[in-house]
Amino acid sequence: MKLLWLLAAGLPIGALASSASLGLKESLLAENRQHTVSFASLPYDLPSSTLISEGMATSAIKNLNTNDYGHIGCTEASKFEDNGEVSVVLAFSKCLNDSALDVVGQWVNQVKATIANIAYVDNLKITFQSTMVPGACEERSEKTKQGLEDPHMVNQGGAPKLLADGVLPSDLERLEAFPTLGNIVNLANDDVKLSVKPIAVISFVTGEKSYGEVVQFEASAHVSKTFNFHICKSGANCGGTFNNFIDLPEVVDLFMYNPFTVTRSLQCADLDDGVPVTYLDDYGARQCFCNCPAGYEIGENEYGHAACKKVVEDTCPCVWAECNGFKHKVTTDEPVCSFKEVATKWGLPVPFPTDGYVADKRDTLSEGYKDPRITLTVEREQDAEYKGRDIRGAVGVGASYPLTFQEVVGLYPKASTFSPVVAAGHDTTTHHEVVTWKDYQMNREAHINDLEFTSYGKYHLKVSAYDYFSSATCEGCLVIVDYNRPKATTTCPKSFCDTADSAQCTDSAQLTTDNLEKADGLVNQYFDFAIKAKNDACSVDNRCDSESFSRRDFFEKDYTEHDCSQAHQCFNKDTVLEDLLVSTKTKTNPLLEEDNSCDNTDAPVSIGQCTRCCKMHTALKEWWTDYRCGSDYDARNCEGDSDQTCDFKQCL
Repeated sequence: MKLLWLLAAGLPIGALASSASLGLKESLLAENRQHTVSFASLPYDLPSSTLISEGMATSAIKNLNTNDYGHIGCTEASKFEDNGEVSVVLAFSKCLNDSALDVVGQWVNQVKATIANIAYVDNLKITFQSTMVPGACEERSEKTKQGLEDPHMVNQGGAPKLLADGVLPSDLERLEAFPTLGNIVNLANDDVKLSVKPIAVISFVTGEKSYGEVVQFEASAHVSKTFNFHICKSGANCGGTFNNFIDLPEVVDLFMYNPFTVTRSLQCADLDDGVPVTYLDDYGARQCFCNCPAGYEIGENEYGHAACKKVVEDTCPCVWAECNGFKHKVTTDEPVCSFKEVATKWGLPVPFPTDGYVADKRDTLSEGYKDPRITLTVEREQDAEYKGRDIRGAVGVGASYPLTFQEVVGLYPKASTFSPVVAAGHDTTTHHEVVTWKDYQMNREAHINDLEFTSYGKYHLKVSAYDYFSSATCEGCLVIVDYNRPKATTTCPKSFCDTADSAQCTDSAQLTTDNLEKADGLVNQYFDFAIKAKNDACSVDNRCDSESFSRRDFFEKDYTEHDCSQAHQCFNKDTVLEDLLVSTKTKTNPLLEEDNSCDNTDAPVSIGQCTRCCKMHTALKEWWTDYRCGSDYDARNCEGDSDQTCDFKQCL
């Protein structure tokens, strides 16, 4: 069970007023004349409006003790050292006059009243004990106007003048005249013991003599807290060497100081492992409720009571750690193969490292054991690429991606014999940057936007943060995939006929010189469909067009497949005439029958015998890789848009 030690310097804690303890401050700050509170005095309390989420969380818990505000209330520890009673010794220089003693007495009364008001309890008590210490007195600081000529100072009870600096019975009698200063103790009497061991000594010295006596007394009393006030306007004995003191130009300046603190010990008995949190309610009164620390949430223990349960951390420790990574599909014709501003344009998340040591204030790169810094690295991965149709055939329909290649082999053992189209290669670092914490945290989106990717691919992203002693890394994957296919910039040619009626056109015309030139021009237009097609700047030398060419030559009945490069010669005038004239069938007289009689029919030559036809087909395609985060291989495909095709047929 955790405890919160709450320093109370003003308002009480309302209902939580059963017990408190008294202590002293580590250092003493003075209030100014307007009595404003220093920023070091009290932390700001949380407004009640910020506690709504905690209140909602408690509404679902059974067996829960909540206060009127719907929060789990704090409880107070009941045991305190010394039962809430402490003792403080006031040590005065014998040279202080009665006026100064009276001011100190008024200050003591104010301190007691303030403590009682703050503590808001009856069992908190502070006991003062007072004593005198020797001092080198002179007229300006003596208890009477006669200074060293005072009969009490010359000789009292037979004491020689040499002992005038020492504490005399009359000095202690002066202290007894101020009851608020508490029990009077004579330090010169070795038999006198302090009634209660003090927690502190507060001294009021006038010069080096009295200061030295106080230091000796503080050491003999074995106290850990001392506050020494110097009260002396001027004079030969006011000076000296003082290591730990507060100078009071005027005695009344003492009211600017209060070395005491009231401490209330709060705990969370109704919430296991809870921590107390103070806040101000709607009426400005300080309240306290119990909540769970960071990394915990309110739940129930095995007994059904409220308890703080540790929140199971997400499996993704950073914003990039998604198992499937981030995929961006490029569907536009990029004039330059350069992708930037991926955070702004593509919505790539930006990691935000934080650290308790350096945070966003560290602007150096060389300091400490680890050199606090932020590094940003990008590597292009080159996994083995297999034919997409082979992978799809191996895993079948409905497979859940991403898969490792070993998992593919598990689904289809013969996949182990697949040969990659592109072999695996070494990762290539495309970006490495070292920046300060301050620069990255203030300009983190700009640093991610400055990353430049100059090709499609699979990229490993890594942001590493280093403080003085440790480090943390956020890793992720970004794939940039080509979804833009080649597109034609020219039209596909159309066949022609001798007839002007296009509806009656059968893709055939007479074999004349003019028609040969026209058909040959259409063949060149057909080739321009593929040659002049455009693609994005990242797709270079990756075309895999689907092409076919077939020809039905003179005197032939069927089409024959040929190499696509021969389509250029299909209607070349010289080539056509040569092919026609060298044919043996061309040299045979079609009018002569086998019995040497003449063929007197209307069509001695069958229709189509002296005709050349060419058919050409092109579908614009390209190689593209379907990069996937989470896979140790990638699938390479040859594909194109279905409307980017050209078919041309012509007969002469």
